[in-house]
Amino acid sequence: RNSLMYDVDTILAMQKLIQKEIDNTKDHIVYNVKDVENLAFAKGKLNGLELLLQDLKDLHKEEE
Repeated sequence: RNSLMYDVDTILAMQKLIQKEIDNTKDHIVYNVKDVENLAFAKGKLNGLELLLQDLKDLHKEEE
């Protein structure tokens, strides 16, 4: 277990911001992607954001 204490409010605020960006990226994929290259970029971004969000959720669980 990590010896650092994390600010729960900061973690929750970051989760909220990342979730908003995930939602925006999904909307972009559905409504604005015009070609395969942009689709691949958006899917990579979405994957990275989802992994980051899961890491923050796991970190928050460890702190409880």
